[in-house]
Amino acid sequence: MKEVLNILKQKKLQFFFLFYILLLVPILCPLAQNLNFFDKIAIFAVCGLLFAAISVLSLFIDSKAEKTIYAILLAISIIPGSIYLAYLLFAGVLLEQNSVTSLFETNPEESREFVAHYLSLWVITGVLVYAAIPIIMICLMKPFERLSKRKHTLLFISSIVVILAVISINQLSRSVYFINIYKTFITYKIRTTNEIKTIRERQTETYEVTSINHDTIPQTIVVVIGESLNKHHMSLYGYGRETNPLLSAYGDSLIVYNDVVSPQVHTISVMRSVLSMIEPKHADYFTKKPSLYELFNRAGYNTYLISNQEFSEECRSSYDILLTLAKKKYNLAPYRQHDDIVLPVLDSVLNSGSNKNKLILIHLIGNHMAYEFRYPKEFIVFNNKKDSLITQKPYMEINDVKTVDKYDNSVLYNDYLIHSIIRSLENHHVENTAMIYFSDHAEELYDYRRFAGHAYEKVSPAMCEIPFMIWMSPSYRQQRKDLVFDINRPYSTADFIYSISDIAGLKYKDYDDSRSLFSKNFVERERLVGSKKYEEIRRKFEE
Repeated sequence: MKEVLNILKQKKLQFFFLFYILLLVPILCPLAQNLNFFDKIAIFAVCGLLFAAISVLSLFIDSKAEKTIYAILLAISIIPGSIYLAYLLFAGVLLEQNSVTSLFETNPEESREFVAHYLSLWVITGVLVYAAIPIIMICLMKPFERLSKRKHTLLFISSIVVILAVISINQLSRSVYFINIYKTFITYKIRTTNEIKTIRERQTETYEVTSINHDTIPQTIVVVIGESLNKHHMSLYGYGRETNPLLSAYGDSLIVYNDVVSPQVHTISVMRSVLSMIEPKHADYFTKKPSLYELFNRAGYNTYLISNQEFSEECRSSYDILLTLAKKKYNLAPYRQHDDIVLPVLDSVLNSGSNKNKLILIHLIGNHMAYEFRYPKEFIVFNNKKDSLITQKPYMEINDVKTVDKYDNSVLYNDYLIHSIIRSLENHHVENTAMIYFSDHAEELYDYRRFAGHAYEKVSPAMCEIPFMIWMSPSYRQQRKDLVFDINRPYSTADFIYSISDIAGLKYKDYDDSRSLFSKNFVERERLVGSKKYEEIRRKFEE
C-alpha cells in the first residue's frame, strides 16, 4: 500500500488529467435544468467510480505508453465532451438520449444554422479552453515507475472489472458522456440498418388495402408538413400581429384545430412517428406494420414526395426509408432556396395527366432557425419599433425582440406558401381534393424564459403545441359527409396515419378508426411528447 500511495503522490498531473476528462462534465451537471437531484448524483457516482478504476489501472501502465493511451482517451472524449459542454453552456441542459440520437441524423446545413444561431464568443472560448488544457497536461507529464501486476493482482483485476462493467452495462454507461455517445451511435446504426433491410424486404409481401371511394373522378390528397411553427405566433390562433392574412380569408372553408400536439420536438423523431404506426411501447411496429406510402401505394395511388428538407435515397437517416417509398420523389433541398420552390413542382404534378388517385406529401423547411433565412426580402414586414406589438418580458433583450420580428416574418411567408398551395389546387380544378397542413413540432420564442428554439431537454408547451388545419374542395366535402370536424378534439399527430387513411377512405387490417381525428368513433388518448406526458408538461409551465 505504501508503494501505491508513493506513486499516487508523484502522478498528480496524470490524475488531474483523468479528473478533467471524466469528472468535469459531471461536476457541472448541477447546472443542468433537466436533471433531478438523483440523476446528478448517479452521474457523478458512476463517473467517479470510472475515474477511480482508470486511475488505479494507470499505476500499472508503462510510462512510455501512458502518453499514447491518454492521447487516445482525449481523442475519443474531446468531441463528445465539447458537445455536452457547449449544450450545457448555451442551453442550460445536459443532452438526453433522444437528443444524442438526433445528433447522428442532423444534416450539415441544419447543423450550420443551429450553430450560427446559438454560437457566441464566450461559448467558443469555453470550448477552445476546454480542449487546450488536457493537451497541455499530456505534454507536461513525466515518466514514473509502474506497479507490479504480480504483487498487486487483486487491485489490477478489480480496476479492469469496474471499467468493463461501466462500459458494458447500459444503465451505468449512459452516465459517462463519451461512452454513451459511441454506444448510442453503434446501436443507432445497427437499428437503422435492420429497419432499412426489413422494410425493403416486406414490399413483396401481401397486405390488402381497400378504398371506400368508388367515384370515377380521382381524388388528390396533399399533406403539407411544416417545420418549427409556433401556433401562438399565428393570427389564425389569436396572435396580435396579422401573420395569416391570406389563410384567414378562407373563413370556415379552412378548418383550424385548437388542441393538437406533436409526438416529439425533433423533426426526424416526429417524422418516424407520423409516417408509420410506431408506438412508444411497440417500437417493432416500425418494421412490422406498413407505413404511409406503403398503404397508399397498395391502394393504387400515385404517390409523390416534394421536399425542401434534406433526405437521402441511400437512407442515411432513420426515416429516409419511409420517404423513399414514394413512387416519385423531388429533393429540392440541394438548391437551398425558399419554400416557394415547391410550388412549380406541385403544379407539374397536378398537371400530370394521370387518372389515378394521388397522394402528394410536401415537406417544407418552414420556420426553422435561423429565421432570417426562411423568407425573401419582400416579407421583411414586422418591426417592433414601429408596431410595438411584442410583449417584451423582463428577461428579454433587444436582440431577442429582433429575433421575434424575424420569426414572425417567417410565419407571414408560411401563410403565403400554404395559401399558394390551396390556390394551386383550386386553379387546377382538382374536384375531389383535400389538403392537410401541420407543423412537425413547434418552437419556443421566449415564451417562458430567455430561450428560442426547441430541445427535448427543455420541452415546453410552446415546443409541442402545433397548428393543424384542413381544407377540402366543396365536392369532396360533400362526398365525405361521414367525416367529423370537431376543432377542439385533443389529438396527437402520432396517430396521423389513421387520420389520413380516414380522409382517403382506406381500410386495412391494422386500421383503427378510434384514432382518426375525423372519425365519429374517435377516442381521446393520452398524449406523449417523447416519453413525457403532455398534460404534465403543460401543468409544469402553468404553475
